[in-house]
Amino acid sequence: ACMPYKPRVRASADAPMHCIRLPNIVATADALQEMSPGDATGAETLPAAVLATLAVAALATLAARPSWRRLPSEPSGAAPRDPALGLAAMLAFVVAGSAGALLAAAFIPSDAADSPFARLGRGAAMNLAQVALAVVAIRSPLFAAGPRAPLPWRRAAAEGAVGFALVLPIVATLALAVNAAATALGLPPAPEASHETLAILRREANPLLTALTLAHVAVLVPFAEEAGWRGLLHPTIRSFARPWPACLLSGALFTAIHWSVIPPEGRPAGLAMLLALGVALGALRERTGGILAPAVLHGLFNAANVALALA
Repeated sequence: ACMPYKPRVRASADAPMHCIRLPNIVATADALQEMSPGDATGAETLPAAVLATLAVAALATLAARPSWRRLPSEPSGAAPRDPALGLAAMLAFVVAGSAGALLAAAFIPSDAADSPFARLGRGAAMNLAQVALAVVAIRSPLFAAGPRAPLPWRRAAAEGAVGFALVLPIVATLALAVNAAATALGLPPAPEASHETLAILRREANPLLTALTLAHVAVLVPFAEEAGWRGLLHPTIRSFARPWPACLLSGALFTAIHWSVIPPEGRPAGLAMLLALGVALGALRERTGGILAPAVLHGLFNAANVALALA
């Protein structure tokens, strides 16, 4: 979850040119460390100020639309007939992903097992297995339609796009604020690439790898993760919890699985951002009754992160 921004600004008329690097939305400390206190001017705060302004505008939009904040009391879309069945389906979802990755690894030559393309192939196989398992589970007798019908796919896709426009500046500003607070407390600054995948893309600089990875993280990963976390787990939690607590719990579990792929120094802001994103994805699941809207938001978010990381 990275969002680079690399403006070049002049600190003052007689000062040397500084390159203020904001390589991702969870790392502002690098820019602060590259400058002496006397070098700072209002120009350095412009990107953060613009981002904060967009976040305030997004929050004001949500505040002006009570229907967006007030989630339906009745669940919609497919839900497990029993919470235990939903948890079993989610466990099978995780196992299917591991099995898919292992199966793909068996066809990869040992001398290429550690290559970025091999890693991408294992990830794609994992996600395809997860999507297949989730579709089978949701369409099986284990799940039943909820009291409200899901939104039509066109409206659900539009809600996902609108959600992306509103959520992006909010979670980005939250990550910047948390990272600044963590740095002020003496914690190390976040790295330039706060996710393992983005770090590999920056290091390899391979156009084919970048194109395949973008297709993977913008299409396959969102549908696979949303099929599990918002298609299987969220409606399971929703069967015994109210809407917003269910969004918070499913979002927290979604955040926890990303712990290992975020470098330790980037975790405070990275996990805060993922939690906010996870709650938003759960809210879209509640509003639309399906995984299409969360998958659209998730896919646009991932695509923006990759594009900006390599810009």
